[in-house]
Amino acid sequence: MALTRSQILTAALAILDAYGLADMTMRRVASALDVQPGTLYNYFPDKQSLLAGVADQILCEALEPLGTWREAIEAWAHSLRQVLLAHRDSAELVSAARGFQLTTHDTTRHPATLIAAAGLSPAEAIIAATTCLHFILGHVTEEQARRDREEFGSTPKPVASLTDPDTSFSFGLGLVLDGIASRL
Repeated sequence: MALTRSQILTAALAILDAYGLADMTMRRVASALDVQPGTLYNYFPDKQSLLAGVADQILCEALEPLGTWREAIEAWAHSLRQVLLAHRDSAELVSAARGFQLTTHDTTRHPATLIAAAGLSPAEAIIAATTCLHFILGHVTEEQARRDREEFGSTPKPVASLTDPDTSFSFGLGLVLDGIASRL
């Protein structure tokens, strides 16, 4: 049976979920698929390309809902947050892959289109949608770091926030969207 990119990405995502980003190696992915590590390079030129493929797969899980620009972006943001929280270290992975411009899935395209239709210029809409994404990634990175600290038995210092992560996320997202609305 021939190996496919999809099988490799599925195995890599399972390893990410089980072991985290630091331990997701080409050797480990190859071992999970019972192939030699060099075989993976027939499908991905390097580890960064594999990581970008996993990031794209994660990003594709988020919904692209309909509604007013604000309703749709709120739903997208909450959907993306849940998708990221479902995969260990995914916010860090997506941030890195986007930072190196390796992802092919443009997760901000749909929100930017909605924001532009609401009244911002296309360039401003891209900035606004990217700002939303940065908020989501930053919030989830902090949530995942907190989860890791708890998993390893580290006692977290008292946090200034008096709210749970869901409330904090919704409130922060509202601030970002209020800022966008003020520019329409």
